[in-house]
Amino acid sequence: MPRFSWLMLLWLVLPGASAGAGEPVEDAPQTSSDRGWFENPTRTRGLLGSTALPLHAGEGLFGQQAVFATVAEVGLSERVSLSVASAFPVYAMARLFSDIPFSLMAGLKVSRPLSDKLHLAFGVQGGSFDTDLYLLDTINAVGAYGILTYGTGDAHVSLTVQPFVAWGSFHSGSVMVLPMLGGFVRLGEHWGLAGEVALSPINGISGAFGFATAGARFMGQHWSLDLGLLAEQQWKDTDKPSVLPGGSFLFHWR
Repeated sequence: MPRFSWLMLLWLVLPGASAGAGEPVEDAPQTSSDRGWFENPTRTRGLLGSTALPLHAGEGLFGQQAVFATVAEVGLSERVSLSVASAFPVYAMARLFSDIPFSLMAGLKVSRPLSDKLHLAFGVQGGSFDTDLYLLDTINAVGAYGILTYGTGDAHVSLTVQPFVAWGSFHSGSVMVLPMLGGFVRLGEHWGLAGEVALSPINGISGAFGFATAGARFMGQHWSLDLGLLAEQQWKDTDKPSVLPGGSFLFHWR
């Protein structure tokens, strides 16, 4: 499967409340409010995936993720958020005088706090992408996921498990699974480090593969910029991993 198609599949299936009451214990990491910092507007997401931390009601984000995907997410309540994404704007600018591939992804996430620092989220997500490539004209995927996040908006680690079904124009449906471990630590008021590792061990429309991301996140109260690298390895018919640069810029509102 061409690497571009693999990246489209990854984009389709990956999903998009700080510490609460009580006095901080001795030697515990300080939160945004303890330091006098603004709340981390990116706490709900990793470089590619999502966390179980929720958006506030009416809070949202909009912008470009991984350069090619235009994304938006809004908190419908303190526990429920809706996300949509499309590569249409980028393709429309690149292909003004030819057919523009259709792409659309949507998802719904429900978050539930289990304690001050432990959150659980579950949701559904899916979409379609017209790759315009030989033997795999369209990639479709739909799946459910669960996320367990421990920590605060300034320092957290998340485990995501997502089974999904993917199929293409010339490929019948295949059930796959994507476990992913990700984390973020805020090292200053305006920046931090984030990363993820994932493995899809089941052969399906893309074959078994793994990937890892690492990068720096810069942020203000109403914007965020991610700069990093994505390394991917398909376990069959591939000698060396591929490493790709990436960037995301998002506007956040409250």
